[in-house]
Amino acid sequence: MTAARPTCVVLALTATGIAVARDLQGAWRVIGVDAERQRPGWYSSAFDRPRGIADLPFGLALVDAIVDLAGDASPLVVIPAADDAVAWCIDHRATLCERGVRLAAGYRADAAGVLVDKSRFAARCAELGIDVPRTAHPADRADALAFAREVGLPCIVKPRAGHLWRQRLRGHKLITPASVDELERVLDEIVGDPRAVVLQELVGGPESNLVVGAVWAGADGRVRHVLTARKIRQFPRQFGSGSLVRTEALPDVAERSRDVVEALGYAGLCGTEFKIDPRSGRLRLIEINARPTLWYDLCRAAGTHVVRAHACDLAGLPCAPPAAQRDGVVWRYAVRDAIALAQAGPAAFARAVASDGAADTDAVFDRRDPWAAIGSLVHTAAQAIAHLPRRAR
Repeated sequence: MTAARPTCVVLALTATGIAVARDLQGAWRVIGVDAERQRPGWYSSAFDRPRGIADLPFGLALVDAIVDLAGDASPLVVIPAADDAVAWCIDHRATLCERGVRLAAGYRADAAGVLVDKSRFAARCAELGIDVPRTAHPADRADALAFAREVGLPCIVKPRAGHLWRQRLRGHKLITPASVDELERVLDEIVGDPRAVVLQELVGGPESNLVVGAVWAGADGRVRHVLTARKIRQFPRQFGSGSLVRTEALPDVAERSRDVVEALGYAGLCGTEFKIDPRSGRLRLIEINARPTLWYDLCRAAGTHVVRAHACDLAGLPCAPPAAQRDGVVWRYAVRDAIALAQAGPAAFARAVASDGAADTDAVFDRRDPWAAIGSLVHTAAQAIAHLPRRAR
């Protein structure tokens, strides 16, 4: 009799969720869950989407459904692929683990909860002496204006919990007011309560100064593997998510990633991001995502298969350790990268055509899974419409 395949429930049918599913396909049953039906994973053949479970929102009904699945499927692993899914895992970790669901040890309020909340993250980094851009947690409007005058403008204004502000920021992760007048307008017309945001020093330099790590820390908190890469482009430009990322041997990024993840006490899969400060050449920690990040399929394409190793470890299954990465492997999110290049202008587009080369993997485009690409186009169009100013709709 053939043994049943282990099951992984991927929370959020985003491009990140597709990356998780791709590394587990075949040996695992991969179940996708997402109440947002426009996301590209709803179109992907990489997921099973059982009726009555797949479209449940992140709430108590989903806890019950996953616990029921764990009774039928042994072992059952849960991997979140979006920040709201991370918050759900933190909130319900105790119940899930008591009922046999396998979840990374880092999904606790004092670990992943710190990484998700930008204010707590900056404060904890300061306590540990981790080099991050200067950050303020304004109590009121006067605090925000005083900090901006101290560090200079433009500066960064970003929500403490980014996933709660998607619509308000119209798809952007942050705002960079360039004058006191502009900052005042942002505080009055967009932010409202200054306590809901953090202000941060802006570290200048090109997008290619952004370097990243795909990190796996075991249940004991020790980092077992780091893949390193460089962002070539982002969308939205300058302060978005990667649209073109290339693996590169960056020993200093691997070492710093290992140090900060272990110091912060996180265990599981995560993504570190640093920026090389052109003024000093130092690596400044920008953020850590407490989950696989958008470009995580680069790990599979570069031969490390870190998602598979992590899932097997949670399930108590034998698995080869992650292999050394292949350098020069390119990941692209084609639909977003095309928009980023169009925004950059004809000269940048010509340089990209001459230098980028073909991607080794795309966030959603795969000839074996063509409907995911169609789903991505639908999702991108829906996001663009949703983020239009009301008068333009």
